[in-house]
Amino acid sequence: MSNQMSVLNTKENLLILIYNSEIKNHKEIFAYTKSAEKDCHAVDISKTKVTGTVWAEIAEKLSITVHGLIDTDHSAFENRYGKEKELSADDTIKILQNDPEMLIFPIMIKGETAKIIKNYSEVTRFHDTDSIGIDKTEIGKENKY
Repeated sequence: MSNQMSVLNTKENLLILIYNSEIKNHKEIFAYTKSAEKDCHAVDISKTKVTGTVWAEIAEKLSITVHGLIDTDHSAFENRYGKEKELSADDTIKILQNDPEMLIFPIMIKGETAKIIKNYSEVTRFHDTDSIGIDKTEIGKENKY
């Protein structure tokens, strides 16, 4: 990993995708995102080492702890690190930096909003959410009296 990401650019109109190009569903979500969004900055964590500060900022935007960035209940984690592994924030960051496969799902960031993306429909919903968090696909679908 020769590149290093040290500052998270959170312009409101810029979509950032944090993903691992070595994982199939990450590659598919990357391709889908690039086809749907012209202004997208993709960070491939298998090639770019993301700093601990940026991981902490991503966790904050997701409203989770740094530890929450890794799914410790996922079989990929359990197979490599065991079931009862206690992780500090520093441990989590080191794992993400040195073992990027442990980021089970890609993360999208736009402005101050971030979301863990598990499937294609979440990409579309993320694009359709406006700056105050209202899902535009739901506007006009309210019950009429």
